[in-house]
Amino acid sequence: LGCGGALAELPHKHDLDYKRVLGANCEIVVGYIPIPVGMAGPITLNGESVYIPMATTEGCLVASTNRGCKAISQGSGASSTILKDGITRAPCLRLPSAREAA
Repeated sequence: LGCGGALAELPHKHDLDYKRVLGANCEIVVGYIPIPVGMAGPITLNGESVYIPMATTEGCLVASTNRGCKAISQGSGASSTILKDGITRAPCLRLPSAREAA
């Protein structure tokens, strides 16, 4: 996968260790549940073929993303650069002009 073994630590058994999330991912943790993880791709990103693991309960999201990966890869692929590492609720894109964003 994209980061060589990115899924090696993905919990996949019913005996998940509660200590892995307590104080690590969420405030006031009262429990946790496994979320289905699907695989989209491959997508050509920065000249490399990668897969995208997606944790979701939304029906058809992985299949829809997979179709987008195929369309992008059949073109010239995609390229990306990290300008700032942070958290957002939605994708953030910066383009040179509004015309190029359209």
